Amino acid sequence: MSPSDLLDLITLQNLVELDDGGHTLLEEMLEIFRDDTPRRLQDIVTAAAKGDAEELSRAAHALKGGAGALGAKTLRYLAADLEALGRDGSAEAGPDLEARLQTCFQASLEALEAYLAALKQKPDEA
Repeated sequence: MSPSDLLDLITLQNLVELDDGGHTLLEEMLEIFRDDTPRRLQDIVTAAAKGDAEELSRAAHALKGGAGALGAKTLRYLAADLEALGRDGSAEAGPDLEARLQTCFQASLEALEAYLAALKQKPDEA
């Protein structure tokens, strides 16, 4: 998948604009995403394994918010699907749930890190 498939570039640009063209805000948000998301993924996997649809919906909602705020659109879509599944009373997310979540998270993280690295390489525009 290409970065444009994984990321919402408009959201990322808006974060840069909020930071007056800098990258500190994005950097801080990426650090939080990197640190918090593995726990959120585990919460989803645990809820699905227990068959707890309500908890699955809650955990997926939290992931959806974090991913969406940072522009990780593919991960956000996956979380939204899981949230809807749980809201509909099901926790049957498939046997490959953990692998799908991990793969999507890692690809999103790599794309976000590459976006930030490219942003840091750009000369400051005065």
